[in-house]
Amino acid sequence: MGINVYTGLMGSGKSYEVVAEVIVPAIAKGRRVVTNVDGIDGDKIRAYIEKNYKPVPEQLGEVVHVTNGDVALAKFFPYYDDKKGAHTDTIVQPGDLVCIDEAWRFWPATGANLLQEHKSFFLEHRHFTNEQTGVACDLVMMIQDMSTLNRFVKNVVAFHIRTHKKISLGMPTHYSVSIFEGNKQSKAARISVELRKYRKDIYLLYSSFKGGADGKIVNVDKRQNMLARKKVWITAGVLLVALGIGLYSSNRFFHPKRNEQSTQQGKPQDASGNSAKQSAAQSAKPTFSDAWRIVGTARFGTTSYVVIADEAGRLRYESPSMFVQMGPQTIGEIDGAKVTRYSGAVVHPVHIEGKK
Repeated sequence: MGINVYTGLMGSGKSYEVVAEVIVPAIAKGRRVVTNVDGIDGDKIRAYIEKNYKPVPEQLGEVVHVTNGDVALAKFFPYYDDKKGAHTDTIVQPGDLVCIDEAWRFWPATGANLLQEHKSFFLEHRHFTNEQTGVACDLVMMIQDMSTLNRFVKNVVAFHIRTHKKISLGMPTHYSVSIFEGNKQSKAARISVELRKYRKDIYLLYSSFKGGADGKIVNVDKRQNMLARKKVWITAGVLLVALGIGLYSSNRFFHPKRNEQSTQQGKPQDASGNSAKQSAAQSAKPTFSDAWRIVGTARFGTTSYVVIADEAGRLRYESPSMFVQMGPQTIGEIDGAKVTRYSGAVVHPVHIEGKK
């Protein structure tokens, strides 16, 4: 496969990412890892795998630590000569995983000529396979910026992984990992972006500082943390208040009846006031008349009337405008009560006997 390059500023997590996601899994698969990462400890890596991998692999790989001087040697990588003869009497053996930190020191963008042996490995390293496993060599480089790497190497980069520490977001224990295809950092080339958290147990497997020193990184300017600015919190508070008002107004607009009912229910009222209002509402609702019913219609000239009568036979002439649905279902409101053809008191027939 091609070359994988991990980029990121100092302390951003590129070495951490290579140890956690490349070196440790490779050791767990039984591979031999050649690297110049400071403080890399093969024994600690194997102990970490035995503790965290279930089930524990039967055969673990090994870590071969090399110096920067070793990396610069012509016989560091296996290579092919001009006659296509393979040379494997080198530090890196066929099938090895090679992880080089600060790769710009050995293959800079300007001011240096690449060794012919190194060029051969960059272009043909997949042909150097392990005799037992058949696994080919892989090469991983770590630099701060892709522009500092030699153009010859950049042209054979398969994937570019960029790490970024989230200090500006107030998350110093987290970092982002952006994966790009090739050596370009464009949206079209970006494959994925992931937020990850630094794990303390990974830091024990290598050293972030030269010579294994126990160093510490501090922020010299607190303004680097965006969340430390008062303006950000004030703006966030204003936006939250505006959002709350907007939601409340929308609810009032789209559900006015429900809000009115809840408002009325929330008002304290005494028992007598409630009963009085309820009785008033009930009395205000018209009922069917016990006195009057419709008996017919009458017309005097051009004026029409609806005739109603009571139990005693008294007649009243009312305007048709007080009634609706003229016909058998005519109904109107007289004296606060509904009057129809079937309202009024029931008239009982009276039988009178004559003298014999």
